Amino acid sequence: MKIIMAQLNFTVGDIDGNVSKILSEYHKFQADEGLFICSELAITGYYPQDLLLRSSLLNKQWEALEEIRKATIEKPCAILIGYAAKNRDRVGKPLHNALVVLHKGEVILEYYKQLLPTYNVFDEARHFSAKSSPNSFTLNGKRFGVMICEDAWFTEAKGAYLADPIDNLEGVPLDAVISINASPSNVGKQEERMTIAQNLVSRLNVPFVYVNQVGGNDELVFDGASFIMNRQGQLTASAKAFSEEVVEAKLEDNRVIEVSPMKRSHFILEQLQLGIRDYVEKCGFDKIVVGSSGGIDSAVTIALCRFALGSEKVKAITMPSKYSSKGSVNDSIILCKNLGVELFERPITQDFALTIKEFELMSKCMPNQITQENMQARIRGRILMEFSNHFSALVVSTGNKSEMSVGYATLYGDMNGGINPLGDLYKMEVYELAKFINMHYQSDVIPEAIITKAPSAELAEGQVDNDSLPAYPILDAILKQYIEGDLLSESEQDICSALLTEKSVSYDLIAKIQDMVDRAEFKRKQAPPIIRVQKRSFGMGRWLPIAARYT
Repeated sequence: MKIIMAQLNFTVGDIDGNVSKILSEYHKFQADEGLFICSELAITGYYPQDLLLRSSLLNKQWEALEEIRKATIEKPCAILIGYAAKNRDRVGKPLHNALVVLHKGEVILEYYKQLLPTYNVFDEARHFSAKSSPNSFTLNGKRFGVMICEDAWFTEAKGAYLADPIDNLEGVPLDAVISINASPSNVGKQEERMTIAQNLVSRLNVPFVYVNQVGGNDELVFDGASFIMNRQGQLTASAKAFSEEVVEAKLEDNRVIEVSPMKRSHFILEQLQLGIRDYVEKCGFDKIVVGSSGGIDSAVTIALCRFALGSEKVKAITMPSKYSSKGSVNDSIILCKNLGVELFERPITQDFALTIKEFELMSKCMPNQITQENMQARIRGRILMEFSNHFSALVVSTGNKSEMSVGYATLYGDMNGGINPLGDLYKMEVYELAKFINMHYQSDVIPEAIITKAPSAELAEGQVDNDSLPAYPILDAILKQYIEGDLLSESEQDICSALLTEKSVSYDLIAKIQDMVDRAEFKRKQAPPIIRVQKRSFGMGRWLPIAARYT
């Protein structure tokens, strides 16, 4: 029995483009008896959000499904595909998250997702109703059980659901279970999927086919990494992570393959590159621009954009002030030369002096230190936006998760941008990524001087980040426990706790940092979308009020 895992990169709402891609791949197998499997909500792309409230999109999707059905009429190869189905019960939300199996022009199964996630980045109950429905079908003498993504995560949901969909498959004589997915990627996610798959295989004693979406959609990145697991819990087929790939395999093939998990920094590099590339291309931009300060964050951001998009599509601007060190400008020049990125120089000394003068004329007083620092950031933000307006280049912001957490960033200044690739990486992770980039590309792409210099915003004489913040290893440990503590593994918790104990970090400092995180919520609500990497990211994955008092 031939299984074709269609791990494809869909654009949300692009019905014509998505169906064209599906059928183009399907027709390559049109003469084969087998099953062509697409991912969850493949026709609309995942997740359509409130586009699902638009009848025009739904009508177009159902027309597209009819086109796919007709394509199977004269073909022996069946299609299993995810889509948004009408809820005909007149109770609950008007749609089901569904899959349909089409064979020779006939619908041989329609199944509705039973577990609708409403946690972290998910809110499927906003648009869909859950429903129990037949969950197996027979094709070419083989019987398959089916599920959609969250249906396999009952145990991990820890009491969030009343019934386990897998119960309905126990005791059924199956040749395999198929799960179609739009499973967002984050650090550790693939290991979690493998555990889920091995438990399911052990419980049902059947092979497991896992087909996942790939690509970036706004904040979320889907890594694909589709696979087939045999009854012994071993992989017999897999698709590359972070790449479109259509994998053909035989269900009965028990040749075991080895797939080595990516190291953390390599995983982050691949995830961010795909997230940047798809965001820029799907939003219709042909170039981006980044402010180059000569610091670690802008250096890593420029490098990521260069690897994702190519050097011709990346522009950088260095904007020195009277507080900028000569080394920072030179480091920007070397960095951009290494990457083949065009660098513009636009000093802001005169702009800054004029801004102070005009402030004095208006207010009859000198701006204080904080105001002067933010003036410089906003001048730079304005310059980037001017470049963006004139050259139609998307501004990519450079703030890391440590800075975004405590509000060490300027609204309408260095927070300007259409996307933020580093916003889910703590500061020390940015350094680790920089070192990995140099190792991965076997070159000092990012100059060593940028990696080793003391981090500084260079907005005042002799300023370094540690003037305002604890050392970054300590800050990051406090932030990880406060923001993601309930999601960290025991070993991660132990590492953070051990560091804070070793450094004799006081409760007062911890409380101060937590307060800074709370007070910066209003800034994060105005930040550009952050590409998700961790289990809990700012944005879709963390909802907190701004006008609140909480200790």
